[in-house]
Amino acid sequence: MNSRVTGKTKLFASIGDPVEHSLSPEIHNSIFDLNNLNNVHLPIKITTENLEKYIIVLRNNFTGLSVTKPHKQKIIPYLDELDEEAKWYGAVNAIKVENGKMIGYNTDGHGFVRALESEGIDITGKKVLLIGAGGAASVVANELLKLGADLTISNRTIKKAEELKERLATRWDSERIKICKVDDLQSGYYGIVNATSVGMYPEINGMPIKEDVLKGASFVFDLIYNPYHTQLLQKAQAYGCKCINGFSMLFYQAVKAQEIWTGLTHDKDALVSLMNEIENYFHNMNAKK
Repeated sequence: MNSRVTGKTKLFASIGDPVEHSLSPEIHNSIFDLNNLNNVHLPIKITTENLEKYIIVLRNNFTGLSVTKPHKQKIIPYLDELDEEAKWYGAVNAIKVENGKMIGYNTDGHGFVRALESEGIDITGKKVLLIGAGGAASVVANELLKLGADLTISNRTIKKAEELKERLATRWDSERIKICKVDDLQSGYYGIVNATSVGMYPEINGMPIKEDVLKGASFVFDLIYNPYHTQLLQKAQAYGCKCINGFSMLFYQAVKAQEIWTGLTHDKDALVSLMNEIENYFHNMNAKK
C-alpha cells in the first residue's frame, strides 16, 4: 500500500509556465523529508491567462507556494498581504497560505546572501559589477549594497539601469552606484554577478560581457543554474576566478521559504549535506543529456 499522500498531507506547489525544468519540487520535498513532515511539493503549470481561475484552488487547498516566471509580479493583486521586501521589489517568489489568507514574500535576496556567505566571500568596500537591470538584478543590487559593495550596473538597455539606480538611491548612497554601458566595460572588478538570462539553456553559447572584463576578478557569480557551467563561468574559470552558479541561491531561497511556511529552522550541516546531494544529482543528470 502506498501511503505517501493521505488526506492529512499538506500540499505545496511551484507555479509558473514552464515548470517542468524547475528543481524546486526536488529541493522542497527533500527538506520536508529531512524534517519528517507529511508534506508534498508539486509542479503546477499555470499560464498567465489562467492565473486568476487558479487562485481559489490555490487558496483553499495549498499551504505554501513557490512562484516563478511569469507570475512573480502578476500574482500580487490576488494576495492579501505582502512583506516589506516583496513590496519594495514588487515581486513575490514565495506565498504562505494561512486561514484562507495569501501572504507574499521574496526570499531571493536571502538566497543570494547565503550563497555568497557559503563561499566565504566578503565584498565590503569592494567593486562589484552587476550585469542586468530586471527583477533578479533589483534583488541582487539591493543585497550587494547592503553588504557594503561599491556597485556598477551594466545593462544592454541603459535606461533600465538608470531606473534601477534611481530606485536603489531611495535606500542607499547614490555615490556607491555607477552605471556603465556593456560595450564600455573594462576589467578591474573584485566580483562580477550575472543577473541576465544570457547563457541560459538552450542558448548556452551566449556571453553577457566581453571575456577580458573577467581579468583580475576574484569571483564570478552567474544566477543561471542550467547549464551547470555557463559559458561565462567556463571563461571565468580559465582566468582563475572562483565560480558560483545559481544553484546555491535557489537552494537557500527555498530553505527560507520553508522557514516561512513551517516555522522550522534547520541544522546548517544537514542543509549543506542535503544541498551537496541534490547538486550532485542535478550535475550528473545534466551530464547525461
